[in-house]
This record gives sequence, structure tokens and C-alpha cells, in this order.
Amino acid sequence: MRFGLIGVGGIGRVRIKALEESTNCSFTAVYDIDKNIKNIVGKDVQVFNSFEQLAASDACDAVIISTPPNFHLEQAVACLEGGKHVIVEKPMASSLAECKKMLETARKEKKILTVGFNHRYFDAIKTVRTAIQSGDIGELSYIRAYGGHTGLSEFKSPWMYDKDIMGGGTMMDNGIHVLDLTQHLMGGVKSVYGFALNDIWKLDRSEDNGFALLRGNNGVVASLHSSWTEWKGYHFSIEAYGSKGMARAYYAPMMSTVITMEHKGGPKKTKRNFYLPAIFREKFKGWQTTVIQTFVDEFNDFIALTKGESEGTVIASADDGYRAIEIVNGIYESSKTGSAVVLDETI
Repeated sequence: MRFGLIGVGGIGRVRIKALEESTNCSFTAVYDIDKNIKNIVGKDVQVFNSFEQLAASDACDAVIISTPPNFHLEQAVACLEGGKHVIVEKPMASSLAECKKMLETARKEKKILTVGFNHRYFDAIKTVRTAIQSGDIGELSYIRAYGGHTGLSEFKSPWMYDKDIMGGGTMMDNGIHVLDLTQHLMGGVKSVYGFALNDIWKLDRSEDNGFALLRGNNGVVASLHSSWTEWKGYHFSIEAYGSKGMARAYYAPMMSTVITMEHKGGPKKTKRNFYLPAIFREKFKGWQTTVIQTFVDEFNDFIALTKGESEGTVIASADDGYRAIEIVNGIYESSKTGSAVVLDETI
């Protein structure tokens, strides 16, 4: 499939490397505000002067949008109406209303719209999901999740912690990855109770720590913490507890643990998984190598969806992206009111 790219910042450049590594994709079109973009991309990539021109062209079949969230609506709508399938980076947009407009446009144009929750493709996450779906840990009861990094010392640009651009703080940044993984593993979320704090960095309207209790449609409960004050550096963990065991994914480094019992409280079997290819690849070539591989896997799922082949795919849909923003908004509302927020059942 021929892909165009809007936005060639940090993640955009990693997307380019993933497109170049993929055997199913070709990188054929690009737009960025940097006029020197011609010096970054290959000679066979058509460079456009505006995203509108790229969206209306015949230079690509699908577009990856890797710009700040407040640009996603306008750019995604233009591409969808231009007949392109779209992958948009997380968060889907900076507001729920913008997400809804994107969803409505994709449905009207009958085009695929997905959201770049690439952590779903981490090997450790796949192990946890398999442990749940296979019934190895019994009936799922609750999930505990955490994701954090060092906050402002991590960011390369002020827009990354600007609420008007991002739509929030840590919950809309690293936290939305953990939140997506949580709903990916537990199913739909019915209600949320949360706290949003800005005690450390003291940013205007952008929390540096967010906490949430989620209640699923199936009765499963989840606790979640997202942080911009993780002084050890970036990592996340997610644990799923069932009636006959538990499964845990951890990064970085990439590891997982699965504990199973034949019956409640019975003898335990513990299996620890160390994903050595990922660990050594990151040690010698950097964390981007793992992200590149997840992007390649995501592209394969995306192409399958465009062919009507959804079985076996784990890619995050536009509905998933919408729900993630809805949950974050619920956390913010709950933090203000002190009450749980019941989410809308329809989109």
C-alpha cells in the first residue's frame, strides 16, 4: 500500500523508518511545515506544499498523521474526504467533539480510520492478552496499570504539555497508552472515578499525575496511574488478575510473567518471559527499534482492515480512540466534582 505522511517530527521520522522496513508499504508522499523536508525523504517521495494538496492527490492510498493533536481533525477530515484511509497518532484529537467529527467523516466516506496505539503490539502485552483470552488465569477480575516518565525534562517542545494543543497533561500523553491497553484487555468501560494532580511541575491546566478507577461493562475493575514524575525514566507495567492466576507485562526492559493455578489458591506455576531480541536491539540500537517493529505490525493490520480482513487484528479503531478520550475526560470531570462519571454507551 502507498502511504503518505503528514508531519515529520520525532515520531514522523520513526514512521518513515517503519515504512522503509515494511515489505507491504511504500512511502510515496509527504507534507511538513519544514521546507527542507526534501533533504530528509527519498527522491521518489512526492513533497507537497500543503496537507490539502496531499489529501486531494493520487500520490497515496493512505495517510499517517503525525502532527500535534489539535491539527488532527482538519487533516484527517481532508484526507478521508480525499478518498484516503487514515492512521492518526495518539491521542486521536484534543477534544471529544473533534474525535466524533473524525468518526462521522470516516463512516460517511467509508474509509478506515485507526489510532496509533502501538503498545498493543509489544510482545509482553500479547502474552498478557493471550493469558486472559485462553482462560489460563481464569475469569478476569481486575487490572492494575501504571505508566510514567520524567515529564518536562523528557519533552522537546512546549506544545507537548500545552492543554490547548494536547487536550490535557500526562493522561493525554503517556497515560492514554496505558488506558488504551487497559480497555483493550478488559473490554468496554462503564464508569470512571479519578484524580488529576499538578503538585510537582505546577503546569497550567495540565496534570503531572493522574489516577483512575474504572468499572467495566462486564464488571471487571481497573486501577490506573499515569505520571510525569517517574524519576527512574520511562516505563510502564500492566497486571491482569483472574480467578486462577495473573499475568504481568513490563517495559522497559520488555518482560512478562504469567502465574497459573489449577484451582483458586492451589499450587502455582510461574513462567517468566524475557524478550531478548527486543532487549538487545534496544540496548545497542535504541528504543526506536522496538517502536519501528510495532509500527510495521500495525501497518500489516491496517492493510488487512482496508481489505475487509479484521480477524486476528489488534489495531486500535477510531471507536477505541474516541473511548480513550472519553475516559480521560471522565477522569478530569470526576477530579473536579469528586463523583464517579458514567460514560455514554453510544458514539
